[in-house]
Amino acid sequence: MTPILSPWTRPEPAKKSAPKSLRQRVLVVEDELIIGEIAAEALTDAGYEVFTAASAEEAEILLRDVSVDVLFTDINLGGQDGFELAQAALSLQPLLSVVFTSGRSRICHGLCASAGMPFLAKPYRLTELVETIERALTGTPTQ
Repeated sequence: MTPILSPWTRPEPAKKSAPKSLRQRVLVVEDELIIGEIAAEALTDAGYEVFTAASAEEAEILLRDVSVDVLFTDINLGGQDGFELAQAALSLQPLLSVVFTSGRSRICHGLCASAGMPFLAKPYRLTELVETIERALTGTPTQ
């Protein structure tokens, strides 16, 4: 006899994700580990292959070995800042898209806007993060 499963005990249908080679890759660089992990989890749930780094220096090492589509980086990282990281990353991977984030939104937003770079002010909603990454990948200007 087969047991009848209630809606609460039924297994969730398996999510179909794109093959690893077709998924777009995002590198999340955040020195506040909890924030970085939450952002990485949201992007993974959205279908991206995600790599994380806690510093610009760690990110540069990763960028030498792994090709990514988007660099999502905090500006204030402690040592080297996000702007310096972006410059180094673009020299390693010229087709890379860069999205900046910071809790110092007014100052940093102005710097990013003048350079034509996408900026996501902290605190941000995870849906905003995913939408911003999608716009960066498609080349759609930020609002």
